Amino acid sequence: MFVPLAVAAVTVALASPASAVAWRPVWSKHGPQHTTLTSDFSPVSVLLKTHVKSSAKAPWTKGVEAWVTGPGGWKRSLSLKLWKGQHHADGDWSNWLSLPPQTPAGNYSVGFLATSNKGQKAWRGGAASFSVGKVAHAPLTLLPGSPVKMTTTGRDVTARFFSPTHSTAAYTTVTGPNGKTFTAGFSLVSGNVDYGMWQANVQLPTTSAPGAWKVRTAYATAPGSGWLNGPAASFNLRQLSGYTVTAKPTTIKRGSPVVLSGRLTGRLPNGTYGGLAKRRLQLMFRWNAGGASPQKINSVTTDAKGGFRLSGYAVRPGWMWLTWAGDSLYQPGTSRGFWITIKK
Repeated sequence: MFVPLAVAAVTVALASPASAVAWRPVWSKHGPQHTTLTSDFSPVSVLLKTHVKSSAKAPWTKGVEAWVTGPGGWKRSLSLKLWKGQHHADGDWSNWLSLPPQTPAGNYSVGFLATSNKGQKAWRGGAASFSVGKVAHAPLTLLPGSPVKMTTTGRDVTARFFSPTHSTAAYTTVTGPNGKTFTAGFSLVSGNVDYGMWQANVQLPTTSAPGAWKVRTAYATAPGSGWLNGPAASFNLRQLSGYTVTAKPTTIKRGSPVVLSGRLTGRLPNGTYGGLAKRRLQLMFRWNAGGASPQKINSVTTDAKGGFRLSGYAVRPGWMWLTWAGDSLYQPGTSRGFWITIKK
């Protein structure tokens, strides 16, 4: 028999047809009291407990149930157990209530329903309470964060899709600025199908175009059902660049120029490989002495095909090389160094 919990802190005694005398046990030591639980992807438990005492010669307590109500009409009932070594006429009753990950956040009220050995019922409403808080999760998280830096062996992008509703399958599509698309299925890595974190890994090859990439997700609520649109996100991919460069001559008289020429290249936003135009390069020099710092001695802007030509002057032997700071599409890059010898 379920008695509504709207009447808090009230004891109700119901006489059974077999007995004209009402059964009014004494309630005490209710729990929990204003406990806060933090719920994420693993179940959490709360101890429900009460103490029931019957007067002398009165019927004794045969069993106790806890009735729990929560947000949005959430309801559960749980049979409590008499502690070992205690008596049915005067004893503590308790049991652990397990709350799955999908348990809604909010406040919960606990009432207790006792049954005597004569079949009589006694209700104690609003006797205990607790609240459930949830760990916040973004709908879609991308790792590593933007910008994503390409490596010489490719780049893995991990998508983490948080689903607080029933989902049986999910997938993601990742589309580059040139329209190239990669698809990967999600796997459930935390929680369950009703409240869980799904993860997919997308491998981007070294030929991937730099720039803005779009990430979309879709999920299904049942096997064979249609796909529903999930959260979307984006990231920026920064590619590597490369130098083709020569330095002539590398043995010079003191103060004579060294001419460096070549081309700065990389993967273009359209997916092809070509020269990087209008990039500002710095010519650096460090003379051969312990603790000497690199110095900028000249700079040049690449032409429409990524080509460049510039001169550097050295009065001491040392290393000469090119570098650039990169931009939103490309990571910083450095050419190989050239050893400059000074003639005596």
